[in-house]
Amino acid sequence: MDNKLAVDSVVVFTNPIGQVVCDGETPNLREVHFRIRAKAVTTAGRMVAIQALDRQGDQVILLARVDNIFDNNPHEDPLSSTVSDVIPFETKYAPEGDSTVIFREAHSEILEEAVLNEHGAVKLIRSAETLARGGAWVFEADPGLVTAALGFEPDPQLSLEVGKIHGSNIPATIARSTIQRHYFICGGIGSGKSWTRGVIAEELCRQGIPQINVDVNGEMIDATKELDGIVLQPGKGGFTLPLSSLTGKDVIDAIPAINKGTNIETLVQYAHERLLKERTLQKGEYFGVEELCQKIEELAPELDMKANTFQPAKLRARSLERLKYIGAPFDWEKEIKPGRIINIDCRGLLVSDLRLIVAAIARDLQRLATQKKIPFVVLSIDEFHLVAPNEENIVATQVLRELARMGRHIRIGLILTTQSPSDVDRAILKRLLTRFLHAIEPDQLDALRGVFSDASEDLVKMMPKMPVGTCILTGATETIKHATMIDIRGRATTHGGTTPKIWEDIAKGGWPSKKSIEEVVKKGA
Repeated sequence: MDNKLAVDSVVVFTNPIGQVVCDGETPNLREVHFRIRAKAVTTAGRMVAIQALDRQGDQVILLARVDNIFDNNPHEDPLSSTVSDVIPFETKYAPEGDSTVIFREAHSEILEEAVLNEHGAVKLIRSAETLARGGAWVFEADPGLVTAALGFEPDPQLSLEVGKIHGSNIPATIARSTIQRHYFICGGIGSGKSWTRGVIAEELCRQGIPQINVDVNGEMIDATKELDGIVLQPGKGGFTLPLSSLTGKDVIDAIPAINKGTNIETLVQYAHERLLKERTLQKGEYFGVEELCQKIEELAPELDMKANTFQPAKLRARSLERLKYIGAPFDWEKEIKPGRIINIDCRGLLVSDLRLIVAAIARDLQRLATQKKIPFVVLSIDEFHLVAPNEENIVATQVLRELARMGRHIRIGLILTTQSPSDVDRAILKRLLTRFLHAIEPDQLDALRGVFSDASEDLVKMMPKMPVGTCILTGATETIKHATMIDIRGRATTHGGTTPKIWEDIAKGGWPSKKSIEEVVKKGA
């Protein structure tokens, strides 16, 4: 360990940053308060180590996360401040480090403890069960200990290097296997969530993991090209999806002005389901609008429906031809390759079309993955509250629920990004086991209560004011063991989510600066 020296069986730490204090009910097995030494620097989210002895007398290092910091200066209590304001005498007192009453106090939460052997090396890491004692020294935590206690991957070859623990140089190296249990990225506008998605895209490419990204705002177009991927647009350049990728309900929802509960609806849905069974499930073939219309006429007698029913049904079905993205199936087997990112540019699409496209893509991937025709692939969706809202009748919600539940078994990972977690489907959200939580509006915090893991209330309260590019990383026990603040690393690819520079456009249009009110108000004109 870098910040200690072994002297026989005693571990001697160097450069302590503080000392444990007894403050009301602390220290206890969950929480420790410590006085920060003068000139020592620490911040919320930083990991610290505390020396202790367990019940067997073994040397133990307690790993704690700083949740909040307080200043103590009795010279500046309300009464003293009022007196100095009323009585015009200059108040002088010794600063922190020279004063006996001025200090800073940090509140920290105990996460894990490391048991040392007689040589001072870590013997095992376990849940905290040793009490920190008043007066114990507090140190910056060793990077190796932090990595092990948080469940990070120590081998760079097997990790996604997403940044550093906030306020430190300790790398945040997430095990690459965590992508099999899905990622969730959330944050308000301008908080850095699309930047984080770009960093993850770079890291997945480095590991050779193929990605399919549904790009609602066009934020990953440049990055995709720089990563030697391909950019597709629904209905253009050969990127179409067959009717066989949709369910009967999808088809009914896509047909305008069809009356629900009528014979026409029944016949169209029945014909589509028969084609799915006979062509797709049994033979692995796809079908389109023409085949659906033929099937409608063929099956009408089975349902005792005459021309005055099946002819309007065929006309309704033909209206699907207006959807330019319905056509021959895209060759996913050919295009999904190790390390490739496929970006689906969905700018300008109606939400109804976006949901159909996502549902079709997800079903295609699910079918191919179940048949083991494609390698492990990640399906990523931006603004996924639009695609999978918390509504039972949305088809895209249903198929993403299924992928979230069983994706790791069929080798499909999910990355879902949103600025509005209160609007997303809860069944999907709770199955996204690695979460990057950026700054977000206070009214959205309640929607995230199930994904904060062991983040303290102080840490959660910091979320609305967290800096751009900083997030709270949380997870399940098998992904991220303890919530921690991390600073996302820089991007190698172009960030497409920047706010447009509108003032430059206005200046180019002949309005270089703010004008006087007299210049803009034309009286008597």
